[in-house]
Amino acid sequence: MRRVGYAAVRYPGPRNVAPLLLLLGSLAAPPTFACNAAGEHAGPSRADESGLRVSTGVTDFGKGHETVEVGIEHRFATDWCLGLGPHVGAFVTADESFFLYAGTDKRINLGRLWFIESGTSVGFYEKGDGKDIGGEFEFRTGIAVGRRLRDGSRVSFGFFHMSNSSYYRRNPGMNSLLLRWSR
Repeated sequence: MRRVGYAAVRYPGPRNVAPLLLLLGSLAAPPTFACNAAGEHAGPSRADESGLRVSTGVTDFGKGHETVEVGIEHRFATDWCLGLGPHVGAFVTADESFFLYAGTDKRINLGRLWFIESGTSVGFYEKGDGKDIGGEFEFRTGIAVGRRLRDGSRVSFGFFHMSNSSYYRRNPGMNSLLLRWSR
């Protein structure tokens, strides 16, 4: 609570997407930020595997708020040091909630065909008729195991967790199991 004159005002959290816009602006990183990424990790380069990815799955399974999630994400070709690079995306659920986000991810190759991906994002969440997870400003982290297919596309299965890291008083979090495909 914050006092304004004689009245107490509760600040519910950010009402705009300024943090997301700042993160989106950082995606156009200057070339001096990049390092010799080709020498840092074996397998296909990030540029070879950049582009759009679609996903579908179940959100908040086993907690009484189960719903279907459908998403789209763009993985940029920019390869920062240590194999990290940017992505932006969005998902919508059958309960009309949605999440717009930006973040970083890393792919670790396990030979020529298999890989593990991890990522973290920050963004704007609107609950719609879905689950109230505390507020609009949320974080999402995840890990997925995937395989490269003969036609050059990739398929992966992953677990993702979204919460506000106790930024708001209410923080129940939400989990997703997703099947993802990219070309």
